[in-house]
Parts: sequence; C-alpha cells; structure tokens
Amino acid sequence: MSHIKLQSERLRLEPYTIADFYFVKSLLQDPRVMRFISPDGKPYTDEQTIEWFERQLARYQTGRQTGLLKLMSHENDEPIGHAGTLLHELDGTIELEVGYWLAPKHWHMGYGREAAARLMRHAFEEGEKKIISLIHPDNVPSQRVAKANGLHWDRDTEYQGMLVSVYAGDLERLCRHMKREEMTR
Repeated sequence: MSHIKLQSERLRLEPYTIADFYFVKSLLQDPRVMRFISPDGKPYTDEQTIEWFERQLARYQTGRQTGLLKLMSHENDEPIGHAGTLLHELDGTIELEVGYWLAPKHWHMGYGREAAARLMRHAFEEGEKKIISLIHPDNVPSQRVAKANGLHWDRDTEYQGMLVSVYAGDLERLCRHMKREEMTR
C-alpha cells in the first residue's frame, strides 16, 4: 500500500513529503490537536516532531498500512489534516487502525468521517477483514465519527502508556452497501 493516493467527494489523500514538515509541525504542536493524542496530552517538542515526521515517512515503505496521508481540500487545495491506516500491536495482536487528525478550524465539518470512510473502503478493497480506531475515552467527537462509520465500542485498553477506547468493525459488513463494481476494482 505504499505511496497511495485516494480521493473522496471533498478530499484528496496523498503521502506527505518533506515540504509538508511545517504543516505537520503546526498539528503536532497545537495543544487542541494533541490533547487526546499524545500520552501526556501535551504538544510535541521540536525534537519529538522531527522524530514523529521521520517515522511517518518510513511508514510509506511498509505493506498493509497506508501511513498517515495528508488531507487536501478539493475546494481550495489546502491541507486540513491527515488520516490513514496504521498497524499497531494491541493486546498481543497486530491490528489495522484507521486514524484521523484535523486542524481545529476544520473540526465538525465531516472531514474526519469522510476520510475514515474512504480509508476503510480502501482497506476492504485491499483484502482487510477488520478495522479498529484507537480513541481517547474523553474524545467524544472522534467516538461519534467512529460510530457514524459503523464501528462499535469493543473495549478499553492501554496503548503506549495511554488509556484508549478501541472501536472495531468488520469491513465486509461495513462495506456491504458499496456497489459491486466498487468492490471488484
């Protein structure tokens, strides 16, 4: 799945390049964005941001995951956040997660739901059977996105020193509504 480019009705999803570093830095160093993402709830330092960005670029070289893809608005060709599928070891099992982070000015506009739905469909098309989302227990808006895309609360667990709620779904059931020709591409 390396170097995937996807589109949805309002978004273009594409891999980050080194030129995107300052946009990524604006997300990782925004306390509103990082409140539910970093283990301590705090924005990343410059050093943590550089390490995170380097890890992200390396994810594009691995198989089953898309890595986090930059979300670009079709309307104004502006980056608005990122979303992608990521492999995580969770409770001793490798799981595929769909995740999404948006710049605050783009919250509550349906972009997270749209990006996650497109990525879930892509994962299904690639033969994945199950998808999860790891969501901070207090992040109610992200829980709503997961539920709107058909995921259900599965359990609470610890991931990288942080309590998370695991929302899970069977991709075949979730993607059943797609037209047959979309499923055979």
